[in-house]
Amino acid sequence: MPPEELQSRLFDLQDVGYREFHLKTCPQAQHVIGVRIPEQRRLAKEITKNNFWWFLDQIQPHYYEEIMVTGIVIATAPMGLAERLDYTAWFIPQINNWAVCDTFCASFKPKPQDLPVLWDFLMQYRSSQEEYALRFMLVMVLDHFILPEYLEHIFDLLDEIKSDKYYVEMAKAWLVAELFAKFRNETLDYLQRDQLSVFAHNKAIQKARESRHISDDDKQLLSSLKL
Repeated sequence: MPPEELQSRLFDLQDVGYREFHLKTCPQAQHVIGVRIPEQRRLAKEITKNNFWWFLDQIQPHYYEEIMVTGIVIATAPMGLAERLDYTAWFIPQINNWAVCDTFCASFKPKPQDLPVLWDFLMQYRSSQEEYALRFMLVMVLDHFILPEYLEHIFDLLDEIKSDKYYVEMAKAWLVAELFAKFRNETLDYLQRDQLSVFAHNKAIQKARESRHISDDDKQLLSSLKL
């Protein structure tokens, strides 16, 4: 599919009412056409079944949905890990809102044997000052690395990243909440000694207490750890 055809088909699928709704939930999104995510995924799947290499080399995404579709193609097209990471590095600077970031991360389906290389790739962004590069790294960790062998590395990473950017702090809080649901004892110990900001610490506790996977007793315990 040529990039100009993608743009034309996106406008054919435009839903102005959905556009207005989505902008309320993702106000950072720019140049939004108004296409629902299942439709975007269908277009991305169509591209990945054909000459996606040519598409990726030609596309210069401008509209929000063009960026989203491009990200989904990069994450899901049948290519080797090295090629996928090369395209990912090209794509990250184009992420300018949480929705593109989080959809892109969730679209990856890494194989277990690819995780060490993927982890090393992500860690090159740990010193970034860019809000969405940091959020990308954290959400990728959340989606794909909540595993025993990465646990202490994740705690160290959370303490190392110092940012006052809202979507970075929210990603840290979300990650800690998910860690608590899966590694209760280790994360409880971390919360008693963490170096998170007050905002991220308290937001992590709030998100954990909202989880259906955490007992009422633990929710009470978490409340006592608020700063």
